[in-house]
Amino acid sequence: MIVLVAEDDASTRGMLSQYLKKKGLTVMTAVDGDEAAEILKQNQISIAVLDWMMPGLTGIDIAQKIRAEHGPGYTYILMLTARDKAEDMLTGFEAGVDEYLQKPINLRELFARIKVGMRVVNLEQTINEKQETLYDLIQIKNKFIGIAAHDLRNPVISIRGFSELLLKGKNNLSEEQKEFISIIHNTSDNMLALLNDLLDLSQIESGKLEINKTRSSLKSLIEEQVRLHRFHAEKKRISIHTDLKKLPMFEFDEQRMGQAVDNLLTNALKFSPPGTKVFLTLKKEKTNAIFGVQDEGPGIPAEEQPLLFNEFQRLSIRPTGGESSTGLGLAITKRIVDTHGGRIAVESHVGRGTTFSIIIPL
Repeated sequence: MIVLVAEDDASTRGMLSQYLKKKGLTVMTAVDGDEAAEILKQNQISIAVLDWMMPGLTGIDIAQKIRAEHGPGYTYILMLTARDKAEDMLTGFEAGVDEYLQKPINLRELFARIKVGMRVVNLEQTINEKQETLYDLIQIKNKFIGIAAHDLRNPVISIRGFSELLLKGKNNLSEEQKEFISIIHNTSDNMLALLNDLLDLSQIESGKLEINKTRSSLKSLIEEQVRLHRFHAEKKRISIHTDLKKLPMFEFDEQRMGQAVDNLLTNALKFSPPGTKVFLTLKKEKTNAIFGVQDEGPGIPAEEQPLLFNEFQRLSIRPTGGESSTGLGLAITKRIVDTHGGRIAVESHVGRGTTFSIIIPL
């Protein structure tokens, strides 16, 4: 751990350096701000003891440089000054100063404050090391989830396909057997949706989500999603109403944006009671396309709204038709929108419904 003493007064500089070396510290010295800046550039300084007033760069200038350049480790800044006005102290804190020591300098107090700085630097280093370990563990977790989901996907697709053939085929199955096969088919459907979501999530968190933008029509994409969801809506006696303005074509990933639209529309139908309406809107506002999905469901309590875009979140509201939920759809939707440089917004009132909006640059 290296301590830098930047002080233009030779006697003070010599006294501080000698005292700190006797305390077992490695000390480097600078006669002015310019030399201090050069030392900081070439060395990892843990504690910087800076005189406020120096020729060339001042102590405040050096503090600002340290904070702006964000080196590999934290540098604890102790400012030496004869100033004691609150406004001066605030100027230093805003520049990134951690602590002050008033002149004339009390050497015991100086060392006590440096020991505080050493604890801060050690704590920062420990946090950084744990963050690196956590990052490595997350990468291992994502790789495991990706492999597991990928390997399980094919057998689940087979189960889903064969159970569908049994249900549609001409055979001598009893009603009880058909019911069991129907359960197998529906369960495999839910499993496949979960596996697909897990694959997407592992790709997103690993930074491997591929976005292939092409010049396309967002209005046409939304209309296609409405056609795909119309049957499910009719089964729940939910009517879908659209007000989709024609927008200029722009570049986006059709598959991923279709997934985002699908997730919002699926949620609206999933949590809406029978006999209600779902409204879809598309409009241009300045340089953005805004797609909105509004339902007449139960609404989301205000205290639960900050949790909406977290993975595996289960809120107090429940699907109205017994549908399943992986708790991943909104988290994936947000990541897709983020990668397009957009954002997703929510407005909800208990008992009056919810509106999700995707705002994306044209």
